[in-house]
Amino acid sequence: MSGASVCYQDGEQPLEGYLTATPQELSRPGVLVVPTWRNVTGSICRRADRIAELGYAVFVADVFGAGVRPGPPQLPQAVVAPLLNDRWLFRRRLFAGLHAFQSQPECDAGRIAAVGYCLGGCGVLELARAGAPLRGVISLHGILSAPMPATPCAIDAKVLVLHGDADRVAPTESVIDFQKEMRLARANWQINIYSDARHGFTGEGAAEDRTSEAGLHPQTEARTWQATVEFLQEVFR
Repeated sequence: MSGASVCYQDGEQPLEGYLTATPQELSRPGVLVVPTWRNVTGSICRRADRIAELGYAVFVADVFGAGVRPGPPQLPQAVVAPLLNDRWLFRRRLFAGLHAFQSQPECDAGRIAAVGYCLGGCGVLELARAGAPLRGVISLHGILSAPMPATPCAIDAKVLVLHGDADRVAPTESVIDFQKEMRLARANWQINIYSDARHGFTGEGAAEDRTSEAGLHPQTEARTWQATVEFLQEVFR
């Protein structure tokens, strides 16, 4: 596995993502990974390596800035608020990562999907709402709120939401609102809901192994990994 840091910018904001791909031919399907509030950590880079082993070029986008790695004692809600409260800023930061990825020779710029976790799950949905040229997006324990909801026929990507039934960060009301939004947008969408799974069920972004709100749920992590693999195969078919 070959992984390397990639420096790029959003306006004057320096950013540093992570590019990984198996040593094969260039210009293969790409997977943009949008991380949690912890940003570009070793954990999310290892997950990117795992996706790359399936034959994809994978790029972890930087959502906060080069060298910025939030964590305890910082609170997730405070860290993500600037992006969640300013979706234009969030989208611009995400598109900066997408464009940086498209410029890499390992990636086929016309065949890209996006996978996001927690804040990143919200991020890939924002890319879809903005009409980004993506084959598909997968949101895992993502924040589903939509201050700037998709307009009819704006979403080109297929949408898969993998959601924990015990997720208090994205409660049932937000799931219902998301369904309404997708119907009005006439999107190609699907939601899988997993019992007993709290926010952060993949383990990505959890400040500790398990809190009252978030934590790894091994069964759901395994099932959603399989769903991710199958969805990527479908959109790149």
